[in-house]
Amino acid sequence: MGKKKKQTVGYKYYAYGHFVLCHGPIDSITRIRFQDKDAFTTEKSSNQRIYINKPSLFGGDEQSGGIQGNVDLLFGHPDQQKSSVIAYITDTSTAALADTYKFGIISLLFPDVINNASTALISAWRGVTSVVFDNLYIGTSPTLPDSKWRVKRIHTLQDGQSQWYDEKAEINPVMYYFAPNETAWKYKSVPRTDSTNYVNAEKGAWSKGSSPFGDKEFGAPGAYNFPTTPATVIDQQTILWAETSIDIDSVDQDFVFECYLDNGITVWVNGTQVLTNYDANAHYLNTTIDASHFNVGANRITIKCVDDALGVRPGNWIWFDLRLKGSAAKEADINPAHIIRECLTNTLWGKGAITGLIDEVSFKACADTLYAEDMGMSIVWSDSTSIKEFIDNVLEHINGELYVDRITNLWTLKLIRDDYQVKDLLHLTESHYKSLTFERKTLAECINQVTVTYYDRERAKDSTITIQDVARIAQQGGVISQNVEYKGFTNSSLASRIALRDLKTLSSELASIEFDLPESIAENWHKAYVFKLSNSRYGLSEAVFRVTEIKFGDGVDNTVSIKAIEDSFSSPMQAVVEYMPPVKSDIAAKDATAIAFEVPYIELVEQYGQDEIDAKLASNPDLSFVGMAAVRPNNYHINASLYSNAGAGYAEESSLDFCPSATLKSAIGYLDTTFEVENVAEFDLLKANDRIQLNDELLAFVSFDATTHILTVKRGVADTVPAKHAASARIYGWDNYSGLDSTEYFSGETVAMKALTLTGSDILDLSEATAHSVNCSARAIRPYPPANVKIGGVYYPADVAASIVLTWVDRNRVQQTGGSILGYFDAGVTAESDVTYKLIVYAIDASNVQTEFFNQNVGAVNTYTVDLSTAPATARKFRVVLKSVHITYESFQSFDYILNAAFTAPYNLTAEYIV
Repeated sequence: MGKKKKQTVGYKYYAYGHFVLCHGPIDSITRIRFQDKDAFTTEKSSNQRIYINKPSLFGGDEQSGGIQGNVDLLFGHPDQQKSSVIAYITDTSTAALADTYKFGIISLLFPDVINNASTALISAWRGVTSVVFDNLYIGTSPTLPDSKWRVKRIHTLQDGQSQWYDEKAEINPVMYYFAPNETAWKYKSVPRTDSTNYVNAEKGAWSKGSSPFGDKEFGAPGAYNFPTTPATVIDQQTILWAETSIDIDSVDQDFVFECYLDNGITVWVNGTQVLTNYDANAHYLNTTIDASHFNVGANRITIKCVDDALGVRPGNWIWFDLRLKGSAAKEADINPAHIIRECLTNTLWGKGAITGLIDEVSFKACADTLYAEDMGMSIVWSDSTSIKEFIDNVLEHINGELYVDRITNLWTLKLIRDDYQVKDLLHLTESHYKSLTFERKTLAECINQVTVTYYDRERAKDSTITIQDVARIAQQGGVISQNVEYKGFTNSSLASRIALRDLKTLSSELASIEFDLPESIAENWHKAYVFKLSNSRYGLSEAVFRVTEIKFGDGVDNTVSIKAIEDSFSSPMQAVVEYMPPVKSDIAAKDATAIAFEVPYIELVEQYGQDEIDAKLASNPDLSFVGMAAVRPNNYHINASLYSNAGAGYAEESSLDFCPSATLKSAIGYLDTTFEVENVAEFDLLKANDRIQLNDELLAFVSFDATTHILTVKRGVADTVPAKHAASARIYGWDNYSGLDSTEYFSGETVAMKALTLTGSDILDLSEATAHSVNCSARAIRPYPPANVKIGGVYYPADVAASIVLTWVDRNRVQQTGGSILGYFDAGVTAESDVTYKLIVYAIDASNVQTEFFNQNVGAVNTYTVDLSTAPATARKFRVVLKSVHITYESFQSFDYILNAAFTAPYNLTAEYIV
């Protein structure tokens, strides 16, 4: 084979280095990235040497290389020993420094340390987490690539001791497997009198929609972070059946099912009933479904929802909205209460407060609440901000207050929550306070849209989520927006809840007040303290307020000055959340569904030009070229690199863009040119006459209806013929979206191919990619097969009588290289020169044994009749094979069809005698 000659494209660079990441010790290092690409994602929690094996992370040798080699992880425990690598490189008595220059190694240690240090004087680097490069390959550039090291410290305090209240320290983010406005459901609405169980019914004809399902706008679900406008409208007094499919990566934990419904629901998971619930009133349901009901991979979720039996009426709703949540990420967050407590007690970088000055009761209560709310954080503190500013940032995230209690003199943590009964609050009347000033926010000052920026850990970048108060937008006549940042939150589920929290306050016409109060009343007051206040002048009757600022007297004048704001939890609000659940596929590169093929002549002409390809084939007709197409695993993936191996090992040959794809909804036969598809991806890239591949058949794209999912095609184009295809067979729209190996192989060679997918931060390892083999057969030189073949004037008849009368039309490989592509059933063209046709007929007996009784090159004709009188008497069926022949090369595919012998007597009968 004519393999391309390899050329020197650059030089490889290696580095020694020592880098301090943060204070230590920590729990673990969870991810290592270079140039925003994942180099190592296995969590490590102790001092050890790891091997990074990503030599193609930056594009391989033909681009910027990658990362490969040993890295020592040093967590900084009090008993940590000196690094042998640092000792080696700083010991001037060794050959290490000579090697540094001899092999072009970059030393990243301080030069004065290298020149003057003694091995005995180097530090063990305790108390900090650091990493050491041991002659690490860093790519084809002498510049050290940017790196990011994701570390985790949840269960370990900075001094190496165990975490306070450790059982509530780790918070696992949640992920919604289906959620409002996001999940596609197949549904069927039936009368209440319909008692049919549709769990296992065929649902192909059901309608498609998303939740919420309802008959009209409904404000009540908004209190539970559900939309208030139906996405799919259904009638009252009906039963709704709906089904969807979800993919689950792990079933290690149970799943939480949340629903807002009016009135009843039954849920099946994979055909097993797991839940039933009914209430005469609209209500919120939160329950746990055991993980044993779910599978790793695809899961079928079926629901039956029923309205009450009281008839259609204006004050009634039919309403169903639901979500299923589980663990959202492999990496956990830390409880913010633990963050604040350590900021107070840490003696190295915190405030240094002794633990006896911490109100354990308040901190544990807040930790419990934050744990129950799944409100974990992942955040970095650096000395660019003060510790007070850092604590304030955490408090803003969790909507909390930190203060020293005047009675206990302890640091106390308080969360601003709807955790009170109004009747139990202290009530201030006009006799209790003086100098009251009052101001209420006007409608024009209200915010009706909030956009939250958070850090999306799965995508490794900042993301945003926006929610709106639709009632306020209507009142104000437009959107008034405010942007807020909560970059300590790491998933969109939590960010959406926080956005709703802020919007509730910002969109309300809340009153603010200032007044003075005797110390005897406010002795135990603090920031976030909640009370009731009445004032006839301002129309306040037991209005609920919360303290925002408190100033006590100086000992001479003990009057307490209070600033407070009307509490948002006492004000109703209806909001619609533009919900964006977390993506369940991480940013790691994944193996792609792919197809490998020997490249047809028409594709080679389009890639290289007809003159060049014809010249190559004239010189060596046995030449073969191979190609590959792949489907995008998820939206994080950019493209893929094509690697080939014909026996000497895998080598990168080219790149490929992901191709449009779909699967057949139902099986199709030889004659079907319109059919329904599902699992459609990127069909908007296809245009008329683009080639698409279904198993081994090439088709031409005609049109696609995005509403009905009906695909129209031309069958059996180029060097293929129509075939039958089973349901779920995959279509690859690889014309313009494939990768070709330019290596010239020969007929008879076998080539293995792999697609190494690329995301913005990772490239699939060669060992993780599926190998697809192609057996080369000189496809490009072979003539196109006969088309429009009929037997007795009929396409694919069931049987034949005395003779087989075949008709067909010609195709021309070298002529059909431009213009509209010809389908199998289109009219003929002038035949390619020197093409004849070979006809073979086999007789098949009752045992399915085939016997060839006709084999002849019938010449350059378009019809031929085979007399069956000479066929074996035992023949029950006939197999007809018609192929094109160009000199010695037969067509890549042939007309190959089996039909019954109509003149045969019945066989395989059993006689039954009745007396």
